[in-house]
Amino acid sequence: MKVIKLIAITAFACSFTVGCALTQNLPSVTVGGAANKKAVLAANVSKEGVSVTLPLVDVNVPLPSLKTGNEE
Repeated sequence: MKVIKLIAITAFACSFTVGCALTQNLPSVTVGGAANKKAVLAANVSKEGVSVTLPLVDVNVPLPSLKTGNEE
């Protein structure tokens, strides 16, 4: 039992000292007239995420980004 506790505490401590961060933004949905400010029909795929615009509906799904501590 002590070995399991020691492994769990070590794994928990290592997860905070690794130096990498995962950030994730939530998807957004806009319904109504505000959805078609730029275009009525559009689709976009990029490194930032996926975006689809239909009449009166705009859906944006951002992709998660992974940053390590080695970047300057």
